[in-house]
Amino acid sequence: MNFKIKLLGLASLLIIAGCRKDLEKDVESEATEIQQETAHDFDKILKCNDYIITGDGNAFTTCYDNGCVYDPKGGNVFGNLVTYLIPKDFLFFQKHSGYIEKWDYEKLEAYVNRLSIEEFKKQFDIYVFLVDKKYLIPTPGYDSPYDFKEKYQTDLYQYQNNSWKKIDQLVSLQSGNEAMNWRDNFVLKKSNEISKAFFDKASKFKIDESWYRDYILPLESYEPSYNYAYSLKVSKDSTYVMERALNDMLIPLQKGDTLFLYHNKSLIGEKYTKNKMIPELKIVRVKGKYFIDGNIFDLENSISNKPGKYGFLVEEIE
Repeated sequence: MNFKIKLLGLASLLIIAGCRKDLEKDVESEATEIQQETAHDFDKILKCNDYIITGDGNAFTTCYDNGCVYDPKGGNVFGNLVTYLIPKDFLFFQKHSGYIEKWDYEKLEAYVNRLSIEEFKKQFDIYVFLVDKKYLIPTPGYDSPYDFKEKYQTDLYQYQNNSWKKIDQLVSLQSGNEAMNWRDNFVLKKSNEISKAFFDKASKFKIDESWYRDYILPLESYEPSYNYAYSLKVSKDSTYVMERALNDMLIPLQKGDTLFLYHNKSLIGEKYTKNKMIPELKIVRVKGKYFIDGNIFDLENSISNKPGKYGFLVEEIE
């Protein structure tokens, strides 16, 4: 009896060891596959749909519905694709601020959609999330012509060094949100890396000492008891803006007679701006006077304060 038990135990150990070796081989081959270049050429389908701004405002995507749906007759022979364009230059949004009105990005989206594929490659890091056609099931009569199989794989490709390379993959279930969360977290991580690199560099930039002062912007409300004022302080050691629940640390970047102030972190409450690539505030110096403007100002409740050509003329406390 003991001899049989020992034989069974030995057999179990051999099976487990064999399975472990097979699993290690699968993982090794999968890792090798990810490092290889791909024969896929996504260039021709990069403009299959219009691009819209992402929820965080840091990138552009074809993400509504299923992105670019598998359509061999229309040129998409790959599967369902979602493409992201992440600006290589942190200052992309500031340089194209003329296309942005408050939080309305429609004109900026139109500008991006007019760009050629070659211009895409110059201005953006391009990522394609692909669910291969072999993981799709036809769904005639539904809003989307295809759905995912219960278990499917998403492959992530990046355009780099003049070719498309597979850089990651995820196996997930159709009933869960794992693939969507993985995708959103990846894009956010890449955007944050660009922001961090810029802020690390910008924190070392020098600005003219003439900007060092306190700026006060009072706004009158429809309700006299609700009159309020924004206080902005620019100093050698720190820059911040305050108004009741708002207390944001800022990073200044000078361009001639304009000081752009970017959101660094919120000390209390929630941040007022989603897109850290857009200046939270802007100060313009004109003939010794200072004007300030920004999307954070609550103008809907203000009765007498409207920005002029350069913004609001601010009171100064030197």
